[in-house]
Amino acid sequence: MSIKIENLSYIYQENTPLAYKALNNISFEIEDGSYTAIVGHTGSGKSTLLKHLNGLIKATSGQINVDEYLIDKDTPNKKLNMLRKKVGFVFQFPESQLFEETVIEDIAFAPKNFGKSDEEATAIAKEMAKLVSLPENLYNKSPFELSGGQMRRVAIAGILAMNPKILILDEPTAGLDPRGRAEMMQLFKKLNDKGLTVILVTHQMNDVAQYADQVIVLEKGNLIFNGQPRNLFQKIDWVKEHHLNLPQVTSFYYDLCHQLNIKPKQDIPLNEEELVDKITNILGDRNE
Repeated sequence: MSIKIENLSYIYQENTPLAYKALNNISFEIEDGSYTAIVGHTGSGKSTLLKHLNGLIKATSGQINVDEYLIDKDTPNKKLNMLRKKVGFVFQFPESQLFEETVIEDIAFAPKNFGKSDEEATAIAKEMAKLVSLPENLYNKSPFELSGGQMRRVAIAGILAMNPKILILDEPTAGLDPRGRAEMMQLFKKLNDKGLTVILVTHQMNDVAQYADQVIVLEKGNLIFNGQPRNLFQKIDWVKEHHLNLPQVTSFYYDLCHQLNIKPKQDIPLNEEELVDKITNILGDRNE
């Protein structure tokens, strides 16, 4: 499912003294099966933008096309029910949405809600639990007896049980330890490799460099960059000007070039393998 956003603006508490324009005339497209990262500082409009993608909030002006679905300020909620089945939304702390008595019942809730029988929903729930690496001995436990990372997996499995075509992730690894964070990011990459469109809001530029093929940068409600991560991170002065971070690998490369008094090349490294190649070439050039 592709997404086309046209001249999207959103004003909180419109026509009041507290009116605040969170998004300002934003336009861009997300291709079917792509992995898009959305970055920006707190207050840039990232979460507001995400909530438009399945009609949780509706634009003050402009519109969004998600496949055959049109969302604008006049779209009735009843027309968005099927869209919300196809667009899975993982909030920053999705475990706060858990409520059923057992892990399997919680994961099975969405399939039941969309018309699956108890047996079908349970089979789907077990499949999704396995997908997110939840051990079988947890299936009949209360989700509130689990660790924070396990609860996060239950919540994400519940979203995946809807079989969405688009997965929206609002800082889904917040609060997880490094191992849990890495496992979650690998899961999302695996889902993307299988054709799922992934949209990720993150402050982690390492994740942008490693996983995304498109990056959107928002600043004070404005879209200020839309392109490939490599094209973003090679604009080091622009990145610093907008108070963004570089991926660790890229930052190391720029620091090394500065120390050796050589000009960085445009094809900057975004991962460790590329960095090793760059260092090897630099050392080879200096030994000639």
